[in-house]
Amino acid sequence: MRIGIIGGGPGKTLSDLAEEAARARHDGLTSYWLSRDTNADLLTAVAVIGRVVPDLEFGVSVTATFLRHPMALAVQALTVQDAIGGRLVLNVGPPLPHNRESFSGFIFEQPTIHMRRVVTVLRRLLNGESMDDLGRTMAVRGSAQVNAAAPAVLMSAFKPAMLRFAGEEADGVVTWMVGHKTLANFVIPQVRQAAASGFRRPPRILAAVAVCVTRRTEPAIDSARERLAVYGSMASYRSLLAREGVLSPHELFVVGSEEQVRAGLERFALSGASELLVAEMCPDADSARRTRRLLASLAQESEFEAADAR
Repeated sequence: MRIGIIGGGPGKTLSDLAEEAARARHDGLTSYWLSRDTNADLLTAVAVIGRVVPDLEFGVSVTATFLRHPMALAVQALTVQDAIGGRLVLNVGPPLPHNRESFSGFIFEQPTIHMRRVVTVLRRLLNGESMDDLGRTMAVRGSAQVNAAAPAVLMSAFKPAMLRFAGEEADGVVTWMVGHKTLANFVIPQVRQAAASGFRRPPRILAAVAVCVTRRTEPAIDSARERLAVYGSMASYRSLLAREGVLSPHELFVVGSEEQVRAGLERFALSGASELLVAEMCPDADSARRTRRLLASLAQESEFEAADAR
């Protein structure tokens, strides 16, 4: 199956990001994604590193839609798409609740209605349509006027209404802090059923998973517990954890020996995910190297496939 990696992070330069992407390509991975905590304009960074690293697909996890008009986002996305030869995947979603108000001072309400409006408008603009739509919450006039093919549009979604909308309108979903049982029994059925009802082709299901191959399991879990704790403070993520039957986000962390991590990733493959996005979350350099070696090995194995490819 397709395996990508989520890179970036605080303090990394564009040169650092380009090195990470080049290593992902060398290891046989299929995509490189920038995490939302990277200190850069993420789509601009993709345009830069995608020019020097060929073959890989590039994505951002996640492009927040609040404070960005769909026209501006469409123009930027198409420009990046042109710059890197059609290898962009545009993953959109609302910012985390604790970020959006503190960043801007604005209070954002009705995120589901907002996302429906933005994604519908965005896809029309990306596909070259000209719009003259006042709307109720957002006016859109004109067209993007960038000569590039529309990138795939994915959604970071996990609530039922948004999962169904992703199946109806987007090209797929990216999940995070979603366990393999919740993916198989809740997320995937809703997205695929909605797509099938609209006679659309099967959507892409990208499961993002925190991973570490290590002998130092306890320090790795302690580190993951601290880094992932914020998700346990949000009601929407707590509902996902409850569906999976766990209490804390770090319980979804795939950690241990090569054999244990491989088995953990296979559970996501068997859940019906079409692609894996691995967030390497190791507390030391040796464990990080072991994790990358395992991913490189899995990327070369034809038997490591998504369930729907078997």
